[in-house]
Amino acid sequence: MAIRCRIFRGLVLEAEEDINKFLAAQEVRVLHLAQSESGNHISVTMIVDEPGVMPDEGF
Repeated sequence: MAIRCRIFRGLVLEAEEDINKFLAAQEVRVLHLAQSESGNHISVTMIVDEPGVMPDEGF
């Protein structure tokens, strides 16, 4: 299990497309999702759990 953070930024439709591509290509469980908007741009922060991935040692 490895917890990772992904940030998607851009126009709403671009960010939505990037998020959909990421979720289709990765086997993850979304733990938390936050969104902020500025004008017509959006930032989405996604904290995910990647099952089967061993976390880095030394932390």
